[in-house]
Amino acid sequence: MPEASHHRSTQSRVSIAFLMTCYLNLTACSIFGGSSQPLTVNSDPPGANVLINGTLAGTTPLQHQVPRRGDLTVEVQKAGYKPQTRMTGRKLSSVGIVDVIGGAMFLLPLLGLIAPGAWEQDPGMIGITLEPENPQPAQAQ
Repeated sequence: MPEASHHRSTQSRVSIAFLMTCYLNLTACSIFGGSSQPLTVNSDPPGANVLINGTLAGTTPLQHQVPRRGDLTVEVQKAGYKPQTRMTGRKLSSVGIVDVIGGAMFLLPLLGLIAPGAWEQDPGMIGITLEPENPQPAQAQ
């Protein structure tokens, strides 16, 4: 009988180790994700200034690291053209989705959703066509 008891004990430990591994792989992954992400801004014509939340980030074409948390206001300006503004919002990242699925499977609090890695800026790429301030009148033929 002791051998059967030892076998059940070993099997129980293996099961617990397996469940813990699944838990660690399927929940709170976002805690290890980064707190920033790249945002790409393009304009036609290129060479326009890009302000993110009022701070000059560079000129187009631009790829700039931005925080994953909070909404962003992106303004694109170029002399002779009307400035254009776009807003970003947040959406659940793919890592955040894994946290939701893992949390639901194990009926545990979704701890990963409080981490910045669970979210991403949406959209992550902005394309803007700038309009001239004073459009040229059409030529009569």
